Amino acid sequence: MNIRSIQSRNNRLRANYQPVLSVLAPLLLAVILASAVRAFAEEGAQEMEGWGTTACSAAADVQPAALPPIRPFFVAPKSGYGTAGVALRNRGAGSISISGVVAPVKAAFIYWAVISSGAPPAAATSVQLQRQFPLPASAVVVLPGAVVGAGPPPCWPGTVITVFRAAVPLAVANGNGLYKVTLLRGAAGTTNGSDPWLVVNLPLWEGASIVMVGAGVGTVSLYDAGLAGNTFKANIAFPYTLVLPVPAPGVRTLFDNIGADGKHVLGKSRLAVPTMSNEMTTINGFPTAGPGSAYFDSDWNGSSGLPVPELWDDTGHDITPAAPGGTPVLNVVIFNGGGIPADCLTPVANVVETD
Repeated sequence: MNIRSIQSRNNRLRANYQPVLSVLAPLLLAVILASAVRAFAEEGAQEMEGWGTTACSAAADVQPAALPPIRPFFVAPKSGYGTAGVALRNRGAGSISISGVVAPVKAAFIYWAVISSGAPPAAATSVQLQRQFPLPASAVVVLPGAVVGAGPPPCWPGTVITVFRAAVPLAVANGNGLYKVTLLRGAAGTTNGSDPWLVVNLPLWEGASIVMVGAGVGTVSLYDAGLAGNTFKANIAFPYTLVLPVPAPGVRTLFDNIGADGKHVLGKSRLAVPTMSNEMTTINGFPTAGPGSAYFDSDWNGSSGLPVPELWDDTGHDITPAAPGGTPVLNVVIFNGGGIPADCLTPVANVVETD
């Protein structure tokens, strides 16, 4: 076969297969691109797998030194209280429903926490709040926050978690009801409701809680400065002491914990891991929360944002057995039994009522 014959045959083959190639080439390119995207996504998922836990490389820098005794910043005699919270990771707004407060309201405060790289943006230092129920709704107010604590982020990207507190006007927080919290424009990296383990854009909001103090027969004490922002790893015991303004009478003692970044999961939402869910809290040696307590569940399971995004807790207990008459302090210890991986957590505030 001469050269001309070979070229003629090749031309015929090319003509016969050209239609097939024109169809297959885009398909092959699509397969290659899809494989590349999948590999990139899997690599990203592996990088994010430990976010919020001791499996994250940032966990090495997390654990506070021993805390000095913590005294209340606010004390209200002859009072009672209510608390409630909402998770705000990757959200632009959320609702807090308060119950159990007896009118008239004496004081109200809102707390929130934000993870950022460097100082949080100005938009994250305030929140917008409105009472929406019962009607008539209140005016919409923007509340600038005071920093009550800051520390290492609970094993997420960024360099700091900042805890804010703002007093809520009683024209807004006038009793039980539904309160809408709205982030200001530019306060968060993502506000479209994305899964926190798939989309991580700083600043990262954790959540917000309202503490409302009303009428009652007890002494209500609110603790934040000295506690807020002291991020810890749950597999290392985290002890601290709350100094009561007056010794507990011993009739009834209530305790509420507000905290950031609690979760059941490791690496992806809804994938529960035992060591993420078993933090035990004792107060004066009395089992208050977690395995071994009557409550059994942990105080750090993201209960204000279940099932997604988790990452914020507002829980409450009757701890009367831990505070018999004459008790001057509450010695709190949080520990998950040494399990690995463990949750990285940030205290925000505690509320105590002694009757």
